[in-house]
Amino acid sequence: MTTEQEKTLNNFFVHVFNKINNLENQALRRVGARNLSVKEIHVLEAVSEQAQRDQNTMSAIAESLSIQTSSLSTSVRTLVRKGYLTRRNGVQDRRQVYITLTDKGEAVNRVHSQFHAQMVRSAAAQFSDEEIELLTQMLEQLDRFFAEMLDLGEGQEDTSNNADTIMT
Repeated sequence: MTTEQEKTLNNFFVHVFNKINNLENQALRRVGARNLSVKEIHVLEAVSEQAQRDQNTMSAIAESLSIQTSSLSTSVRTLVRKGYLTRRNGVQDRRQVYITLTDKGEAVNRVHSQFHAQMVRSAAAQFSDEEIELLTQMLEQLDRFFAEMLDLGEGQEDTSNNADTIMT
């Protein structure tokens, strides 16, 4: 890889992510969801997706977001307080906690889904069908790569105090 290619790839990972995040924040403000962060919106999205699979437990939602259940608990408490989610214990196993969207949460999630659909359509309009196919394949490879890194703990904080460790 050339230095210029490395710079371009780094720019994609850092700056494009931030630009998408900013676009999502702007979209939230336009629809009046000013009291929600993008992180909270993604929790609502994950709850919706897991509910469609009938797997809307705290553990399944946390796993789908690649976060710890304790981190999800904090977001869920906030979203319940704001009126976007409800939580209930399982009937047969009271230790299981099920999370569902309220009508307010469903409305915000619907707008967020429409935003993503429009963003994807607009971005795809910049490319030919062949380029979209290649881009899709490459992004799927990157998704697998980052999933493997997470599985290996590569993205976790280094607690070994070994400053000489370099991620490869």
